[in-house]
Amino acid sequence: MSNREPGTEPIAEAQPPTELAPAIPLEEVGRIAERVQELIAAGNEAAAWQRLRQLHPADVGLILAGLPRTSSEALLQIMSPQTVTWMLQHMNPVEASRLGARLGLQTLSFVLDQVHPRHALTALQRLPIRQAQKVAEQLDQPIAGSELLSQDPNTAGALMSDRFVAVDSDAGIPELRAGLAELEDDRNRLTYLYVLDAQGLPEAQISMVDLALADADAIASSIATPLTAVVSVDTSAQECARLRRHYNLTQLPVVEGNALIGVVLPDALLGVTVEEDTRQMLQVANVPGERADGPMALSIRTRLPWLTINLATTFLAAATISLFESTLTQLVVLAAFLPVVAGQGGIGGTQTLTLIVRAIALGELVGIRAKRLLVREATLGVIHGIWLGLLVAVIAIIWQGNYGLALVLGFAMLGNMLIAGTVGAGVPLLMRRVGIDPAVASAVVVTTFTDVFGFLLFLGIAQAAISLLV
Repeated sequence: MSNREPGTEPIAEAQPPTELAPAIPLEEVGRIAERVQELIAAGNEAAAWQRLRQLHPADVGLILAGLPRTSSEALLQIMSPQTVTWMLQHMNPVEASRLGARLGLQTLSFVLDQVHPRHALTALQRLPIRQAQKVAEQLDQPIAGSELLSQDPNTAGALMSDRFVAVDSDAGIPELRAGLAELEDDRNRLTYLYVLDAQGLPEAQISMVDLALADADAIASSIATPLTAVVSVDTSAQECARLRRHYNLTQLPVVEGNALIGVVLPDALLGVTVEEDTRQMLQVANVPGERADGPMALSIRTRLPWLTINLATTFLAAATISLFESTLTQLVVLAAFLPVVAGQGGIGGTQTLTLIVRAIALGELVGIRAKRLLVREATLGVIHGIWLGLLVAVIAIIWQGNYGLALVLGFAMLGNMLIAGTVGAGVPLLMRRVGIDPAVASAVVVTTFTDVFGFLLFLGIAQAAISLLV
């Protein structure tokens, strides 16, 4: 399929199965992926597809997105557009975006032009909003509901679906069930129906369980429960993720003005939560937006600037060491212990930094004073420093037989672990206070502090006590 031009006849040899397969362990998916690649390498794409069609579409898409490009293109050549759409419809948004990136703009637009518009829209909503917008622009015929794709990226409007059920408070149970039946396949994605007030805004919700158990003569208001949260169309995706996580929500109603215009469904909520958690993790490592199988150019653009900045900070550490050349000349073995002190401080600072950045992202620090956190992490640094200092001192005595060196190492380790805990907590808290995303640059600052001060402490104490060491 990947080599076809729009307007050509699709190859419809590989059709999707009529029923969804059950879930299987990830290890089994990996073994099947290896077998599929072997079959493709042997030129037996048909047998590879027969093995894949026994799996859940989410597993098929995961395997397809992870195969070498030549292997995935060989499989795509025998797949019908219905099959590709079937995979996208049943994948979570994160994995769907990986598969969408592998397919490319031209192939995706060709595929979605061949299938039912409702299925095409569902597939588009699994993709990142910018990618979905580009694909929609390439379609030969507009899709009903595709105006959802014009919403600002990373907002509730971009995440929402316009397929939902909302009724007045006096609506009967038959009306609710009829509205649900009209949604056809989309009804399986809903967890709640909504009750509107006189202004047309949602005031309560009805779970599927309550609807199923309700008496036929009941009305909507009698089985409804209060809403936990409502978001506007321009609410950020990050806030939607926070609401989902904090209040354990499965669905969010979206309003604009005085009207309910959509709902953020469970799969979209899960997808944005995973994306937000992943974004925070990758930013701490200074590789935001990168994927393991992503474009080489993106990896270079993402990593090289931070590696260059880190190179500058290492020269700062090197300059610190150069201040103590005479001390190192008198006792060369000090150089062997430099990475021990600095390395442990770097690890301790990164541990604290990761914990604090995650807590900030999840909103866990509301009501917790910065001073309390700093004291806690400094205390942990002292405890860790005492243990590690004793340990490294014992090693120095066994290795070098130098009790003075052991004493210097112990105090330097204690001091650097104290600095690591304090700086690891203080830097992200300070960045948050001045309005900078703590995940962006905290790691470089923390490692620079622990390296420089680790060297200063160790070599400074050694210089002051050189008479005890030589």
